[in-house]
Amino acid sequence: MKHFVKRYLALVIAQTACLATGLWLEQSFLLSTTAGNSPPQATDSRSLAEEPAAGASQENAALASSEAASQVTPAMAIQVLAVAWIAGLQAFVAYLVLIRTQEETSFKHRTAENVSLRQHKELLRTRDAVIFGLAKMTESHDSETGFHLERIAVYSTCLASAIRFNPRYCGQVTSSFIKLIGISSALHDIGKVGIRDAILLKPGKLEQQEWPKMQSHVAIGERCVRQIESRLGKSSFLKMAREIISGHHERWDGAGYPQGLRGEEIPLAARIVAIADVYDALSTKRVYHEATPHEKCVEMIREGAGRQFDPGLVDVFLKLQSQFRDIAQNCQDVDESPDAEPAPSPTTTDLSEGAEMSLDRAFSLLQAVLDQCAGDPSDAAAQALEACRSPAETSAMPISR
Repeated sequence: MKHFVKRYLALVIAQTACLATGLWLEQSFLLSTTAGNSPPQATDSRSLAEEPAAGASQENAALASSEAASQVTPAMAIQVLAVAWIAGLQAFVAYLVLIRTQEETSFKHRTAENVSLRQHKELLRTRDAVIFGLAKMTESHDSETGFHLERIAVYSTCLASAIRFNPRYCGQVTSSFIKLIGISSALHDIGKVGIRDAILLKPGKLEQQEWPKMQSHVAIGERCVRQIESRLGKSSFLKMAREIISGHHERWDGAGYPQGLRGEEIPLAARIVAIADVYDALSTKRVYHEATPHEKCVEMIREGAGRQFDPGLVDVFLKLQSQFRDIAQNCQDVDESPDAEPAPSPTTTDLSEGAEMSLDRAFSLLQAVLDQCAGDPSDAAAQALEACRSPAETSAMPISR
């Protein structure tokens, strides 16, 4: 608006100056023309002797000049009024023209901004869909994880929401952080696509020589994200995804892997996902153990405070543990539901339809998590729980083991 006023005033001043200059030149031209047309006074040698006649002539000239002066004042007033009138009309017309131009320019800018914003949102949704689809490939090897990614997203978002106004973490946790962790957490185990099924799906405990191969999934996932960064450049999303991948198996006491980071050397996003991942791994059935009751899961995480987990985050988790239990119950896998019936052997068509339904449910869940702005942890949990409640037809989706 300030720029518009400056342009408008400059235009009005320029128009007024041009108008006044034009009228002055016109008046000067008229005066010079009038002076050129008046007859010169004849003087001869006899006029020097006729002093009485000269005196009368001088008196007549003085009278004429006073009459001319009396006529100039109204003429100047008329010119000033003419300049003001014409300048006012021109200023009004200039205002109408400029305001119309301003409206058209503003409309074009708003349209361009809306198109750009819509394209940006579409790109973000596409990014989230592709990332979640890639993460789902990991679960194609380990079908026991079921809706593991969806639960991790909700757990991580709820925990991050709860510490947003905590003095210890508020400097790092923003609304953008909370939204990013909801989708970035899906990539925490993407490196497992490089682990052989014989190790990944082995019932019971792994042998000593099998652990390094299992732990290599961290390096595989981190290397994958770094290659993406080398092509696309740095971004907060990729940075958080890399931190989660490389740090969610680190321990607070430094006994974790792969780097043996200790305490706050571990990125905050990785510390949050570590608690979410362990709780979900304990509370759900896996090929190497049965589901652990909620109370036992909470007790094990409490015992891990200061050793495996950030003690400050564990304190927050203990306050939210009832919400974690509700999320686990409402987002549980179909075959873990007490009312679930044995599913028939799935056909190729069933698997395709089931995968499509799983992704649809995942996207709706993640969208609900990302849309809420994490102002109140209880509100965040309520929205997450509502998103977890699958429609009736989801109960028929075939899930093996």
